[in-house]
Amino acid sequence: MKTIQRYKKPDSIGVGDNVLFKNKEYQVLINYIKGDQDRKGFIPTENFTILINDRGKRVYCHNFKELEILT
Repeated sequence: MKTIQRYKKPDSIGVGDNVLFKNKEYQVLINYIKGDQDRKGFIPTENFTILINDRGKRVYCHNFKELEILT
């Protein structure tokens, strides 16, 4: 896979995006935006993204600028 770019805003991260984080490949599972309410009523106080690898392990990313988009 090839990296093409980094995200410029946290709201441009899409569920299902394939990303590179700390030199490992993940898929975006959930992306929380500060101040946005999800369907269960949770309102995050900071931006963070939950990633999942091909074995089902979840990893939290608190700085979206560390994510690289894969093609």
